Amino acid sequence: MNIVCGPKRQGRISIYESASQLPAGWDRLLPEGHALQSSQLRLYESAGLPDITHFYAIAGTEQQPVAIACFQVLQIRNYHINYSQLGSIRAGGIQLLLSVIRPRLLVAGHLFRHDITAFYAPSLGNMDAYRIYESMTAMVLKKSCAMAVLIKDMPPQLVDYFRNFARQYQFLPNDINMEMQLPGHWSCFTDYEHALKHKYAQKLRKVRQALSGVEIRELTPAEVRAQKENIYRLYRQVSDKQSLSLGFLNADFLPLLKEAYDEQLKIWGFYEQGIMVAFASAWVRDQSFDMFYIGFDYARNTSLQLYFNILYFSIEQAILLRKPRLILGRTALEAKARLGCTPHYLYTFLLVRNPYLRRLVAGQMRDQYRQEGAWEERHPFK
Repeated sequence: MNIVCGPKRQGRISIYESASQLPAGWDRLLPEGHALQSSQLRLYESAGLPDITHFYAIAGTEQQPVAIACFQVLQIRNYHINYSQLGSIRAGGIQLLLSVIRPRLLVAGHLFRHDITAFYAPSLGNMDAYRIYESMTAMVLKKSCAMAVLIKDMPPQLVDYFRNFARQYQFLPNDINMEMQLPGHWSCFTDYEHALKHKYAQKLRKVRQALSGVEIRELTPAEVRAQKENIYRLYRQVSDKQSLSLGFLNADFLPLLKEAYDEQLKIWGFYEQGIMVAFASAWVRDQSFDMFYIGFDYARNTSLQLYFNILYFSIEQAILLRKPRLILGRTALEAKARLGCTPHYLYTFLLVRNPYLRRLVAGQMRDQYRQEGAWEERHPFK
């Protein structure tokens, strides 16, 4: 599908439905090792994640593009929603809606990564880049027949343009990554403990003591592959507790990434008497320790304090690896604030095509936003 868009020098926009279809110009535009390289995109497609399809867009000619973008489409199904957390009337209404319209969500970005920039236009000014990205998104939205589009982790330089010129989009003000800046003089976990106020340090020691007798072991690619069903079972115990899951991994996803990115992606197993009761994964980069997916056995969580011990383990690893920045993700904001994390606000926009649903979503977002904020008052450091 091709249409002319923007100034003539930017050429036309072409849409592709598989990374294997991308022309050589796609990779030539990108720096070596960039996350949008077609080989990496094919890797994610090969994972075969359920309910996910892919789209890619090129602006310019196939041999000399000026901008590229990747998209995912999620077919929303009943098992993505935890109906036990909804009232019976609301749950019934959503189930009826899903049975009638089978909605799709277009994601401009990557559902399962927050560190992948989905749009790249190195030679364009900000206004031209905005026009191209908005046009790409509109084209893929129409082609995919999605009922809404989520522009996830938008490049900061485009935020004001979307807020001022694309008024049909709603800015999501409460999309947050919890992060911690680690002082350079911290060399071990004890330094972190000593920096905490008394009650927080006391809580830390109690939580860490609960894990005595549990062995934590870094896993090789072969071990991740051998343990994939256990890892997936633990992951689902956590993901199934969410009120809404925008897609699920499958059992092959983490083994596939571990085999491809062995040195950058670390995965640890937590074993009680030889049985895996939790796992944690993280991207280890030059300037950051970025927690990825975790999972744990809810039946053992209370006695072993598995969730908080995974968080403390992440802090310990980041310190030992001398990383100045720890990224702990978008969930459990208050728990992470208690550890010393502060919010890093992300740029995410939502467009719901149906005007009635758009007003309903806007109202729910306002209610949720008013209920949040108390977690920001945590100050665990001396």
